Amino acid sequence: MSPESSKRPAHAVALSILLSPGFLIIDHIHFQYNGFLYGILILSMVLARSPSTRLYSGFLFAALLCFKHIYLYLAPAYFVFLLRAYCLGDSIFQVRFANGVKLGVGVIGIIAVAFGPFLYWGQIPQLLSRLFPFSRGLCHAYWAPNIWAIYSFIDRVLIIGTHAFPSPSLLLH
Repeated sequence: MSPESSKRPAHAVALSILLSPGFLIIDHIHFQYNGFLYGILILSMVLARSPSTRLYSGFLFAALLCFKHIYLYLAPAYFVFLLRAYCLGDSIFQVRFANGVKLGVGVIGIIAVAFGPFLYWGQIPQLLSRLFPFSRGLCHAYWAPNIWAIYSFIDRVLIIGTHAFPSPSLLLH
């Protein structure tokens, strides 16, 4: 497929994503700005394709994590990719220390700018409790296709099961 003939389908896909009712509802009603954040994620992935822009890809992904921590699940893949593609040479034994230092200092700098004020004012514990609200429990009223939905289902079955059957210790008395 020639570059010109691939532009039309690419534009159609981009417009489909941009005008998706789900995106519009989530972005403009729920105020999560997911379209903007997906744009940053996609730009970071595009920058990761070229060896000359991989450093900027890592910086952009670090900024994305500071915008919304839900992208943490992608962080291990980004870490491994950038380690292998940017910080290591042709073999895993050929380390590019300068690249590792540039990437590390840049990512730490971005995180320092984002979280420095919270650290300065002693608000890191409150920030962490709001980012990761484990005290509310990991399961909410909504079912999601993940491990917590399975956990919640099994927990509910066990709760109902313990009420339906008497305790073995009560039978012994």
